Amino acid sequence: MEDTMLLPDRNTVDRLLRHYRAQERTVLARPCDLSARRRFEDTAYTLCVLMGERTAREAVHAAEHYVAVDPAARQALEGLPGL
Repeated sequence: MEDTMLLPDRNTVDRLLRHYRAQERTVLARPCDLSARRRFEDTAYTLCVLMGERTAREAVHAAEHYVAVDPAARQALEGLPGL
């Protein structure tokens, strides 16, 4: 039996990644804003779950790579076991 993993919707990942970056800028500009920090952490957690990574840094890296892959390479990657 082959292990397969469902891939998240590319548009959803792209939108979430852009949202993460915007929230990151907000938290850097207002580090004492606990509400902004919570939203940022929630978005980071969602990226971790979608990308199957343990840390926000790994999830962001994986998401950036995932949305940047060209369509021909994407089809080749999607055919690999475990992806």
